[in-house]
Amino acid sequence: MKRLINIALLLAFAFVFQACEKVEPPYKTGIDCEAGNRKVLIEDYTGHGCVNCPGAAVTAHELQQLCEDRIIIMAVHAGYFANTETFGPEYTYDFNTEAGTEWNNFYGIIGNPKGMVNRIDGGVGVVTVPDKWGEKVVAQLEVPADIELSVSTSFNQDEKQLTTTVSGHFISAVSGKFNLVVCVTENNIVEPQKNNDAELGDVPDWLDYVHMHVLRIGINGAWGDEIGSGDVPKGLDFSKTYTQDFNNRDWVPENCHVVAFVYQDSDKSILQVEEAAVVE
Repeated sequence: MKRLINIALLLAFAFVFQACEKVEPPYKTGIDCEAGNRKVLIEDYTGHGCVNCPGAAVTAHELQQLCEDRIIIMAVHAGYFANTETFGPEYTYDFNTEAGTEWNNFYGIIGNPKGMVNRIDGGVGVVTVPDKWGEKVVAQLEVPADIELSVSTSFNQDEKQLTTTVSGHFISAVSGKFNLVVCVTENNIVEPQKNNDAELGDVPDWLDYVHMHVLRIGINGAWGDEIGSGDVPKGLDFSKTYTQDFNNRDWVPENCHVVAFVYQDSDKSILQVEEAAVVE
């Protein structure tokens, strides 16, 4: 029995070691920020128990810095490495969300860090390691956008309630079914993070790690609301308004953003994404 337990422990360790993938340079650069009119969403699937995830966050940040106005990041905590009962007493903060867990399960993401860029394949798979994000970002920035999006927010400090209006305009005729997803993300959340890169921060436990772009909620669920279907004509406008209660949550409104994106239902690829601060 003892031998069987030891084998089980070794297998579990091997899973953790292999599933938490190291981020290796070089990172893709050479982004032309003036090319095209499409914005790009980098979804960083992560977890506080993933020792290589701080490196992936750096990769996403470096890409965003190269073309800041056109690249949006959303850090999605889901799966094994986001577990609150596995990594010790410091790792009990729950970053998980219903939308993030649903996406993680839908795409079958096992192991971190992994991510998606506009949820497109790009010849290397929809879900990829961080080393592949750069080339996907470059390709997506050069693709003409079919939709323009704008996001306006209003936050009532007394009632702790956010009102968000997302407006859009189809600038090309398209065919299919198109949905709008609206999320809240938050920056500057100080909670522990596993880490194995001493050049980035404390190892193996980075207790005052600053989590950025963290998905807090999908306001209208994981798959959103339909905003057009069939043969959608050029010039079609749409507008959706949502409210989100911040009461009884530890979210800091001044650190939060609304991320809205439109995707094509057939392959879930994102046509356009936009972001706005909750409190300007």
